[in-house]
Amino acid sequence: LSNNTTPGLGLVVEMILTFQLVLCIFATTDARRSDNVGSPSISIGLSVTLGHLIGIYFTGCSMNPVRSFSPAVIVRIFRNQWVFWVGPLVGGMVASFIYTYVLYPYARTPSERLAIFLGTYHPEDEWNEQQEQHRKRSLDCPERINKRFSM
Repeated sequence: LSNNTTPGLGLVVEMILTFQLVLCIFATTDARRSDNVGSPSISIGLSVTLGHLIGIYFTGCSMNPVRSFSPAVIVRIFRNQWVFWVGPLVGGMVASFIYTYVLYPYARTPSERLAIFLGTYHPEDEWNEQQEQHRKRSLDCPERINKRFSM
C-alpha cells in the first residue's frame, strides 16, 4: 500500500479495479453476444490501462494476487498482503455473479439458473446453433465488405 492508504481503502480499490477488469473480459469475450464491436484485446487492454492509471496511486494496482505476492516473497515483506488476495478475489466473484445473473443471464428460468449455479446445466442444441450462426456471420463479414467495395 502506498501513501496514506489504509488496508480497508486498499481492499475497496483492489475490488473495484478487478471488478471492472473481469466485467470487461466477460463482456468482450462472450460468444453469445452478437453486438460486440471492435477487438476484445483492445477493450481489455484499455481496461487494464484505466485500472493502472487509477489504482497506482493507492495500492500499486495489483488486480492479480500473484503480481503482489511474488515481490513480497522476494523482499520477505508480507504486511497487508491479504488486501491483494481478498480484494481481487472478491471483485472477480462479484463481477462474475453480476454478469452471469444480472447483465447477461445464461438461462431463462430460475431452475436453469440454479442448475448453472450448481454446475449441472448443459446447453441446449438451439444454443449451439445460435453460436454456429454467429460464427458464420462473423466469417462472412470480410466477403460482404469485399462485394460491397468491388463494384
